[in-house]
Amino acid sequence: MRTLVSLLAVCALTACGRRAHDSPEAFRWEAELEPGTTIHLRTNSGRIDVVPGSSRFARVTGATHWVGRNDPIRFAWKRDGDEVYVCALSSRRGDCEGGGGSFGDSDHSWLDIFSLFKHRSTNGMASFRVELPTDVKVEARTMNGSIALAGVTGGIEARTLNGSINISRAAGPIEAKATNGSIDAVIDSLGSDDEVTLEGVNGSMTAVLPPDLEAEVQLSTVNGGIRSDFPVTTEGELSKHRLRGQIGSSSREVVLKTVNGNVSLLKRSGEDAAEETSPPRPPAPPKPPKSIAPRPRT
Repeated sequence: MRTLVSLLAVCALTACGRRAHDSPEAFRWEAELEPGTTIHLRTNSGRIDVVPGSSRFARVTGATHWVGRNDPIRFAWKRDGDEVYVCALSSRRGDCEGGGGSFGDSDHSWLDIFSLFKHRSTNGMASFRVELPTDVKVEARTMNGSIALAGVTGGIEARTLNGSINISRAAGPIEAKATNGSIDAVIDSLGSDDEVTLEGVNGSMTAVLPPDLEAEVQLSTVNGGIRSDFPVTTEGELSKHRLRGQIGSSSREVVLKTVNGNVSLLKRSGEDAAEETSPPRPPAPPKPPKSIAPRPRT
């Protein structure tokens, strides 16, 4: 009986001998995007990585991983004026739509954890890597996977159910939500009305913002601590789990909230900017091998 249980467990892990496949360039898409355009990136299961490009063209590469005979993922895209949608679909009947389709409502909560098994309809994963022009907004959404956005200067909306969100060298309004995963955002600049919202359930929230920040601040956690490098003018009693107050005179909102994890509002320094923008040092050349003199024969 024990042997049978072991075989069933191995069968479940290996899909009973079905082969695993990877297609690193299952999808390629390229188009010129003007400033002010919004690109929507959506996948049910997989990573989303965005890096700065070198031209006005956006380049998207989709990679898939699946187990079985046929790749269950298909890619679709559409353009509607200044809105561009690029999607990885796990359903043959799905559509790359702006308001829902196979993705449903983008607002996740901790109750979504109980619906994970219901939504896992395939054994495929699809990840995106994007080279993006400046001043283009990104809306990135995945159910199971991490999101990394570097050099996005047109604004960000990022949401994931299971995975972390990492934002660096960003500008513009930021909204990031993760149910199970931490969020780290390093923002170079904000417009006068640009707001920052980081919300999670299980994970820490960290925002590194410009030193001249002025905003209405809300920091809160249930199980964790809070920290602010900025002087915050508060009203009422202070709490080690909640901080609400004013920095300067701006009415823009900066909100960092989680249930389980620490919340940190940090001040960006010049050293941080120099460290991110400086090119990596080239590796040191290898040392020549030591010469060994031959031993004289005796």
